[in-house]
Amino acid sequence: MTSNVPAQQSVAIGDDNQNPSLVRDGGFKSSPRFSDDECGYNQALAAGQDVNLAHWDYGDKNGQSSVDAEDCINVRTHTYSFAESEAQDKVDGSNAIDLIGQQDQPHGYVGQHLSGLTPGSTYDVTFWAGSPWYNESPHDTSMRYSVTDGTSRSGKSLDHDQIDVPAPPKRTISGGSWVRQWKEYRKPFTALSADAYLSFADDTPTGYWTGTQLACVSVRLAVPAHDYRIARTDPASSQDNPLSAPENSPFDGFRVQLLDETDHPLASQQVTLVLEPHATGSHFTDGDKAQLTYTDHTDAHGWLNVPAGKLRAGSQEGPMQIHAQLNGKQLGGQVELRVGAAVARFSVSPGGPPDLTLTHAGEIHYPGVHLNTDEGAVPPQNVRVDLPPGSGLQFVAEDKGRYQLTVQDANWVTKPYDGTLSTDEQTLTFTNVDLDLPGPGSESTAWVAVKASKTALPGDTNLKFSVGGQTSGSTRMHIVASAAG
Repeated sequence: MTSNVPAQQSVAIGDDNQNPSLVRDGGFKSSPRFSDDECGYNQALAAGQDVNLAHWDYGDKNGQSSVDAEDCINVRTHTYSFAESEAQDKVDGSNAIDLIGQQDQPHGYVGQHLSGLTPGSTYDVTFWAGSPWYNESPHDTSMRYSVTDGTSRSGKSLDHDQIDVPAPPKRTISGGSWVRQWKEYRKPFTALSADAYLSFADDTPTGYWTGTQLACVSVRLAVPAHDYRIARTDPASSQDNPLSAPENSPFDGFRVQLLDETDHPLASQQVTLVLEPHATGSHFTDGDKAQLTYTDHTDAHGWLNVPAGKLRAGSQEGPMQIHAQLNGKQLGGQVELRVGAAVARFSVSPGGPPDLTLTHAGEIHYPGVHLNTDEGAVPPQNVRVDLPPGSGLQFVAEDKGRYQLTVQDANWVTKPYDGTLSTDEQTLTFTNVDLDLPGPGSESTAWVAVKASKTALPGDTNLKFSVGGQTSGSTRMHIVASAAG
């Protein structure tokens, strides 16, 4: 027995995509005749012979032939069933079934033979259920959900569950009826053959004239579990080269491609992009509305298109990201964006030649890195320098006991920056360091002071420099027991 877990995203009846519903008329639209008024709603009810459902079986839940099938259920219009409900726009105009007819007895069922299944495949059943809001005070109801193998309710069970539906609040809406309360459910089953039978039967205790309400039923092939992710964008982007737009202006159009762990595309699926604007004030646009999500379908190659102007930059410069969601689940990867001019990219590479030779005598040396850029001015960066683990190297404090990083520009002008030594003395960190890279073609170098302790292990090694988002080894160092003579 599966658990009652509300589905995270509604599935539209009759969605014309590559995974159509196997249920015929899941919205109960073909072809009840509505004639009776209820609670101020004109022609809201189909009862008796007016139930007239063309694609569904229905009747007494226990199969009593002495009871007329059309007396076991009622049908109510979409407008009446979902009036002032949060689910109103999520059920594709579905009408609703009341699984108790117009009297206390009998309690009814609806069912349908599903054909064309693939044995061994998993299918998702989705449906909406609610408790009644008319005729009598709101009350709890219960419904038996079942899928059996074959063409009838008597086949081998593939899945079943007792759906207990809580009563809606005792709060009236316009017209005098109670507030509507709906919940969507998703239930999986695995097919044994090409045929299965889906049914819903009321199990509300006797004494009530209204039972469980059922709407918007679908059965679709379950999407296989894949590790989908944002693989790339067009134009290309990265943390060092984000998509960008000036403040208070629209972004150009771009595309996001979603692939699985084998680089197969997430094709023809509805995906939601979620913007994390941070403090930039950016948003997606929908007419005059500003929102943080944008939903559309991917194409056959997994690309989701974001048209020009759909994303608008806010009034504050800064970075932001976009994540993707499929059926309410966040996928891997992200799109890097920026409000304001894109930060110029730069590169970091090991210092030298020449290499440095350190001995157990403890003389001070200055391993470092080369820095350069072919783009615009590089803003200040944070720098971290790590000693190689277990090497026996030590950072050296200079200039009144301060640990420093020195940056030298192309004209040999140097500037020191004070840093912080970690408690284990293995890491130096420096904040807001000007790399002296003012524009295209500019170069600089940066270094720290180190020495070898008397227990340093002989061999070749280097420091690890992390500059902004770039990482590089330092000038290569040879540790020897004593100075070469």
